[in-house]
Amino acid sequence: MLSAPMRFVLFLLLCVSSLACAAEPYARLASLRWEGEEPVTVVKGDNLSAIAGRRGVTPEAVMKLNGLTAKSRLMPGQVVNVRYSHLIPDGLTDGITINVPQRLLFLRQQGELRVYALGLGKASWPSPVGPWTLANKQENKTWNVPKSIQAEMAREGKPVKTHVPPGPDNPLGKHWLGLSLPGYGIHGTLAPSSIYRFRSHGCMRMHNDDIAEIFARVEKGLTGVNTYWPILLEIRPDGLIYVEVHPNIYKRKLNGLAELQQLAAAQQVTGRIDWTVAGAALKAAAGQPVDITLKPATP
Repeated sequence: MLSAPMRFVLFLLLCVSSLACAAEPYARLASLRWEGEEPVTVVKGDNLSAIAGRRGVTPEAVMKLNGLTAKSRLMPGQVVNVRYSHLIPDGLTDGITINVPQRLLFLRQQGELRVYALGLGKASWPSPVGPWTLANKQENKTWNVPKSIQAEMAREGKPVKTHVPPGPDNPLGKHWLGLSLPGYGIHGTLAPSSIYRFRSHGCMRMHNDDIAEIFARVEKGLTGVNTYWPILLEIRPDGLIYVEVHPNIYKRKLNGLAELQQLAAAQQVTGRIDWTVAGAALKAAAGQPVDITLKPATP
């Protein structure tokens, strides 16, 4: 939640210190999945965006699975099925890894891996990329509104607030995990519909139940990193090859086809990929695994 000049300075520092902006490829191997189908019982205040976002899918996917339309009303007690599937990047270390384009948080502890969907910074106010440590944990934190957000409130004709005390109107929710990146944290939200979207001022929003779960599991000093891997490649033991592509939300200088080709060549699977299908998946950037295996020619 820093001002634009400070965000730019922080961006440069992260580039220099971690080389994340220049050296790390944007395509990553994956060998595990976060996937499943679960029934969700609607509670008061729920909507399709909130239900879908918490599980890393779109409202449209939930509507299609359940035979609903945009005009369908959800009633408390109603059961909605949600089906989700995402590739998990290889090489995750202990601590927290946030893959920004994927809008997923991975918590690895003592060999156990937990996955959560989250909301991140909008294109005009990006979340940072680079390493960090957990600097502090706070419950019921007062939100000290940054000057830059106060200015935005004024531009939009909203009442300008300087502080928001703990309570139902505090956008941070009940749990705050402050990062060593000044001004940034992982926290709850008043807007569950913003989960799995890019709508924040750079901080990382989570469903209030999810951040409460993580809050109880982590301690100050935990290491973390925000990565930028919009392209994930899975080479399955059964021979099938999948790619999951997410939008290049922060407009990095990215040639997706070249990135995927380079990774495929390194894994010696170039000739096993249908590059027409792969190209379509790169263009669509639909955020779901797509089978790009080259099928045998029909006689």
